[in-house]
Amino acid sequence: MKQYNLAFSGLGGQGVMTVSQVLAAAAAHENVQVLVFEGTGISQRGGGVFSFVRFGESYSPKIPIGGADALISLEISEIIRIIKYLKPQGQIWTNSGTIHGYYTKLRPELYPMEEKIKEMTRLKTDHLYMIPARRLAQEAGSAQAVNMTMLGAFSSENSILNMDSITRAIEESSKKFAEVNLKAFWNGYNFAKSEGMSE
Repeated sequence: MKQYNLAFSGLGGQGVMTVSQVLAAAAAHENVQVLVFEGTGISQRGGGVFSFVRFGESYSPKIPIGGADALISLEISEIIRIIKYLKPQGQIWTNSGTIHGYYTKLRPELYPMEEKIKEMTRLKTDHLYMIPARRLAQEAGSAQAVNMTMLGAFSSENSILNMDSITRAIEESSKKFAEVNLKAFWNGYNFAKSEGMSE
């Protein structure tokens, strides 16, 4: 397949690594070459976490600066951490909800204003998609399923892998939470479709 580079960001405990592994498993179901890179900070304390998923032939799991086709952020301010990796006019998909990480819990005034974040993204791309992922995850039965909600929203407009492969990988990733995770995925998917978030 043609190379496609996807970057994720979020806070420790939001499931950045889990959603990356789900996509890697889905790619394996289709015999698509995939590499995953996991970058963590003080994730155990709610610090920033990021990961890269590279589909197609790549020589390194790390996406070069300016090489990501899309970014998916599970917390809006964490876009700042990975936006340098986005291609000009690439896609940014983000949870619209605010969640304070380790540092901004201690000093809330350090949290960047949403309008400032939007201004920064506009310098790079016109394609910013904001999803009320926490609400949609809660409606599915678990606020912890923001990662699957965001994956569903992204998948509604990006057909990198077959939907059957993705949903199968979600089921296999956690038998205990498969039902909630799948519901969250489809909540995100249907929300994005209903909002007409196509290019």
